[in-house]
Amino acid sequence: MAKIEFKGIDEYAEKLAKLGARAEGVCKYAVYEAAGIVADAIRASTPEDTGDLRDSLALTLFRNENGFIYTKVSFEGYDRGGTPNAIKAAVLESGSSTRKKHPFIRPAVNRVKKAVEISIETRLNEKIDEIMKEG
Repeated sequence: MAKIEFKGIDEYAEKLAKLGARAEGVCKYAVYEAAGIVADAIRASTPEDTGDLRDSLALTLFRNENGFIYTKVSFEGYDRGGTPNAIKAAVLESGSSTRKKHPFIRPAVNRVKKAVEISIETRLNEKIDEIMKEG
């Protein structure tokens, strides 16, 4: 009968356990940077004539739902006239009965989609390598 011998499997198992214990933090690190890329793209494409809308763009706190890490890029607060910035952005993006649509969110997100994917992959690999090399 053939004999298979693994050397260092216990050490590797320990590293995998350490990686598993830190997985949420690793994912948050990658998602945070990617969300920043999206936010910067949206901020840059926000129309100039929208008052404080550009400055109201923010990231929400992270949530972990069923193992998925979420954050949301959203328009927070109100403009100087008391209109919620989220509604103002939605009307600009999709239009209304009195205003023609001026999409700026969707095109910005589509423009940086590949950069976001690369950023997430790079940051995940970076942190995984760092954890696996720890002694």
